Amino acid sequence: MLSATYSPSEIADRWACKVDKVLMLINRGELGAINTAPGGAKKPRWRISAESLEAFERDRSTKPAPPKARRRARESYEFI
Repeated sequence: MLSATYSPSEIADRWACKVDKVLMLINRGELGAINTAPGGAKKPRWRISAESLEAFERDRSTKPAPPKARRRARESYEFI
């Protein structure tokens, strides 16, 4: 079964950013995409699979902060 694919403009709409940001992530290799343009085409036509999109969003999502270690109160010393 084929999975859904998205264009960079659809991803930009989803993330509320510019298409240039999505293309930059593709060019840097951070977001997996497939070029569907014919072999001799000068301009790539990118399609992003649902799996690539989910993996990217999962890797970039925030994770809960680790619990902070409790600091022990200083012991007071009495000098006699």
